[in-house]
Amino acid sequence: MPDVTPTPCPACQGRLYPKLLRCADCGLEVSTRYGGNEFADLEPEDLHLLRIFVLCEGRIRDMESALGVSYPTVKSRLAALRARLGLTSDAPKDKAGEGAPKQTKPEPATVQDVLDQLADGTLTYEQALPKIRALRGSAGKR
Repeated sequence: MPDVTPTPCPACQGRLYPKLLRCADCGLEVSTRYGGNEFADLEPEDLHLLRIFVLCEGRIRDMESALGVSYPTVKSRLAALRARLGLTSDAPKDKAGEGAPKQTKPEPATVQDVLDQLADGTLTYEQALPKIRALRGSAGKR
């Protein structure tokens, strides 16, 4: 697989942009300044993580075995990748959905609901722990 890490300019270390596309079959050449995207600047390790994510259809448990690391490590790597992509808000940026009302999950009613939301990334560990404690505390008082 080709290395897609951006090559720095040898003169100023700025980012080089592709300018020419050439068809290997007919020789047609198209020359312009092509824009990049957020994935073009990722390191090979991050691209590998994305490939595994897609291959495993986002199931972190499957990613554990594919990567040979623990669940918290997968979550940590995904969080770091999300930050590098600038997707640090709780909701994904979706231009098609702009202006539409945001769908929010209901407050978890059981510990399993909290664990499910933790697994799908809706809640962070820091958000889930007090919810679990509150649910366990309220269950004992009923």
